[in-house]
Amino acid sequence: MWTKTKDGSVLNEAGEVIFFSTERFLSDIALGDCCFLCGANPGSKEFNNEHILPRWLLRRYDLFDRTITLPNGTTIRYGSYTVPCCKDCNSLMGSVVETPLSEILNKGCDAINDFIRDGGLLKVYVWMGLIFLKAHLKDRALKMHRDQRLGDATIAQTFYYDWTDLHHLHSLVRCFVTNATVEREAVGSFLTLPVNTKDTDDKFDLVNLTVGQSMLLRLGNISLYAVFDDSGAAMVTCNPRLEKITGPVNTLQMREVISDFACANIHLKDRPTFMTQFSLDQKFSRIVANRPPAVLLHELDKSVRGRLLFLAVDHALDNIRVEGLSQPEIADAIKGGDFTFLFNKDGSFIKDVIITDDHGEQKT
Repeated sequence: MWTKTKDGSVLNEAGEVIFFSTERFLSDIALGDCCFLCGANPGSKEFNNEHILPRWLLRRYDLFDRTITLPNGTTIRYGSYTVPCCKDCNSLMGSVVETPLSEILNKGCDAINDFIRDGGLLKVYVWMGLIFLKAHLKDRALKMHRDQRLGDATIAQTFYYDWTDLHHLHSLVRCFVTNATVEREAVGSFLTLPVNTKDTDDKFDLVNLTVGQSMLLRLGNISLYAVFDDSGAAMVTCNPRLEKITGPVNTLQMREVISDFACANIHLKDRPTFMTQFSLDQKFSRIVANRPPAVLLHELDKSVRGRLLFLAVDHALDNIRVEGLSQPEIADAIKGGDFTFLFNKDGSFIKDVIITDDHGEQKT
């Protein structure tokens, strides 16, 4: 028989945590140094480093010595971008999540969509959720300023991460550890789109939008999009625009898609609520969501959309060209909230995008 602790956590007969209460999630995972999956203390089990991006992905796209830009603008090598994890959980994650996904994600967009239609959505969603969660947990240990004279605050402290917002995601991504059933309503928006890679030589891209709990991952000519706390509402809201996408997206267009997902999530009037239900006697747990009867949005704040899109494309701003606009004017237009890389003035999808090389010369 399972037992419930005073803080509301649920343990099995071996004392393993089936469900972390919000209080225990905050103390042991978000603000502690326990294994992020099982909650074991570092001294109680053998630990090793879990790469935020799995090793198979780092090998496949030659990322070990590449860098990711952190929220504070500094960079860190993917090869050293790790979080503490016990050896048992690391092994389980590899066999149950990483190995199956490494195989299917190497077969192209059609194979991924077939896998999802055949019941694989949760596995892909959990895999992306693990990356999103680990990246945020890593920000607890990374200093906001590398100059010690500027203080010891971490990135997470400086950006005021509200860890309670990640409690549901933590519960969901642990489903392969706890064998919890996950109802479809507890899974957020998810999308795959093919990518036109003419505008880049890179084969990998990652965008995490903390505000809006949204993530974009590009693997070669495949792009994956997920929202982790909306119960599918962003997909419903964005679908009219998505239906007008009639071909592969380029790397700026895919970043607009994830910005719009995050923007829709931020503007939800009534948010879904998530919970984990239990039968202590039958040793059964189920993650569910209570959805509002309709997806309703607050009036669009264009500045929010503009900030999200600018954040997503700022790295490429020097190479973006718009006829009649200077670079500062392009930046202001993006921040204004009406700018789009996806559609022409008549609303049709932009298939042939003119880009520039490092010398500013136009090419197609």
